[in-house]
Amino acid sequence: MRIGLLVTSVGSFGNKGFYNLQEVGLGKALGALGHYVEIYKCVSKDKAGTVETVAPNVRLHPVGVMTVSSNALFSCTAVLAPDLDVLVFMSDIQISAIGVARWAKRHGILFLPYVGTTGSTGASPVKRWIMNRLADIIFRAYKNTSVLVKTTAVKKELNRRGIKDVDVAPVGLDFDLMQKDYHVPKDELKASLGLNPEAKYILMVGRIESDRDPLDVVPVFEKLHRHDGTFRLLVIGNGSLENALKDALERRGLKEYALFVPQVSNSRMWKYYRAAEALVSFSRTEIFGMSILEAMYYELPVYVMHAPGPDDIILNGKTGWLFSSLMEMADAVAEDRGSETGKMAHRRVTEFFSWSSMTKAVVGKAEAAGLPAEMKIHKGK
Repeated sequence: MRIGLLVTSVGSFGNKGFYNLQEVGLGKALGALGHYVEIYKCVSKDKAGTVETVAPNVRLHPVGVMTVSSNALFSCTAVLAPDLDVLVFMSDIQISAIGVARWAKRHGILFLPYVGTTGSTGASPVKRWIMNRLADIIFRAYKNTSVLVKTTAVKKELNRRGIKDVDVAPVGLDFDLMQKDYHVPKDELKASLGLNPEAKYILMVGRIESDRDPLDVVPVFEKLHRHDGTFRLLVIGNGSLENALKDALERRGLKEYALFVPQVSNSRMWKYYRAAEALVSFSRTEIFGMSILEAMYYELPVYVMHAPGPDDIILNGKTGWLFSSLMEMADAVAEDRGSETGKMAHRRVTEFFSWSSMTKAVVGKAEAAGLPAEMKIHKGK
């Protein structure tokens, strides 16, 4: 089959070289099965580029678009190949959703939306209201559509909204991008990263934005540092709340014990996971948790607030720890409760969070719709 993967959310998440790109990981997995895959990734106009072959049978199209917030504005006719067999729409509440669905139907293409969230988590009440009304319109239009979702929480919500044909297909890691030989002594890694060899680093990774509740790290870190003065906070990421986080740390006399790193490439990120003592995550709306999956792969203990993605990923007390209370999280980190979870966490990620479940779901839906599983010959666009 010829399968299109469309990403219309335009933002800093998923920048090439700095993250496990979901669309590329899925594309490579489908390409390995013998399908032709066209990845259409919408980017700002200044980042538009030429078509790139990223794996056998897999091409990446960086499509330069105009945007409204993180929503791409584009013409399906100008961008997408009309002879696709399947179009997987890898965006959630996007203003283009209805238009893309109609375009696919008009060309006889099986449309498969891949949904990670059913509501807006933005900071602005006005924007949340607008996006939630848009979500209502989109999901009403999906009632007779096969939908793939990232978590069981989303499946339950879509079922509640009257969408019955919903299958859970969790996000996976692209294991080709992961460091295979990662069992390197902490002191060597800390030296290579310029970290204090005596410090115990608590790692927080991701955008420093309101939907990730980054300020919650402050009381947790304060309790940890009072318990043991060798604890340090290591934050990898940036965002609109970075200064607010630094100010909060400074007010509690903790800023000198915190290190901020704006961005780390995939090729070096594993070193931080292996040099740290624990990963903490505070978002209550986390859709999947790529940094959580990566930390688990590298056997770093994870301490995470309950959220839809982590609740599916983590077996509480076995492959990581889930919390409803910040102070309980701090106590668990101080007690090093995650010390025995590393190997089980790695095994869970490698067994259940590759892209294989998603590829099976896509191919299964295509076959159910009467499309042949074997590869067709297309001229392409």
